[in-house]
Amino acid sequence: MMTPSILRLFKVNGIRLLAAGTLLSSLTTVSMAEEVPRVAALSRAESSRATASQQNKYTFIMFYKDQDDATKSMWNTLSQNLNGKKETTSFVAVNTNDPKEQKIIEEYGVSRAPMPLTLAVAPNGAITGSFVKQINDDYIQQAFVSPTKARCMLNLQSRKMVLLCVNPGGNTGVPAGVQAFKAVPCYKDVVEVVTVDRSAPGEGDFLKELEVPASQESSIVFMAPPGVMIGQYSGQVTSQQLIAELKKAGKSCGVEGCKHCKE
Repeated sequence: MMTPSILRLFKVNGIRLLAAGTLLSSLTTVSMAEEVPRVAALSRAESSRATASQQNKYTFIMFYKDQDDATKSMWNTLSQNLNGKKETTSFVAVNTNDPKEQKIIEEYGVSRAPMPLTLAVAPNGAITGSFVKQINDDYIQQAFVSPTKARCMLNLQSRKMVLLCVNPGGNTGVPAGVQAFKAVPCYKDVVEVVTVDRSAPGEGDFLKELEVPASQESSIVFMAPPGVMIGQYSGQVTSQQLIAELKKAGKSCGVEGCKHCKE
C-alpha cells in the first residue's frame, strides 16, 4: 500500500526534503485554475475536474482497470467520505480502458500504475495526494491542504523552484534579496515567489511542517523540485547567498533551463 503522497519533511544524509512521493514525482500537472477549456470539448472526468476548479473544489479521481474487490472498496470509501462534502469536493471514476478518457490518463501518466489509484487534485491543479490499492478516511483528510501549500506543490510539480516568503502580519512585501534573485536572467523563469502572512488562517500547520520559527521577522524558505529543501533564511538574505546555497545543494538550479547558469 502506498501512503498518501503529500509534502512531508524528512532527512536524507542531513538534507531536509519535501517528499512529493515516488509516483507524484513522475506526474505532469496542469493548473486548471489558470485556463479551463470549453466544457463541450472535455471528457466526463475532465469536465468534473474543470467544474470543481471553477467552484474552488477538490477533485478525487479514481483510476481503475477492473471491477475487482480493491476497486469496489476504494470507491465505497470515497463515496462514504465525500458524499457529505459536496460543497468542497467532487469525485469521479475513470476506467483506463475508456478511449474517451485517454487524454487525462496520459496527462497524469497513470496507464502503467498499479490499480486502483486515486489522485487528489486541488482547485489550482496541484496533486495533493496519491493512493494506490487502498484508501481510508485519514488519507482523504490529509489530502486537503492550505492554499499556500497547494501553490508550492503545484510549482514544484511543474519543475519550478519556490521562494516562500513568510511575512509578519500586514506585510505583503518581498525581500530585496529575493527580488534580486528572481531578476537573474537564468533563474527568473524557473522560480516562483510565493508570499504568505504568518498569521493567515489555515496556514499554521504548513508553516509548522516547514519548521518556520515563530518570529516577527520575515522568513524565506527555498525549495527546489522534486521536493528538495535548499534552506531557510531571514528576510535579510541576499541573492548571492541564495545562489551560493543553490549551488552548494549540488543541483545547480535543479530545473531545466538554468543548469548552466554562470551567475
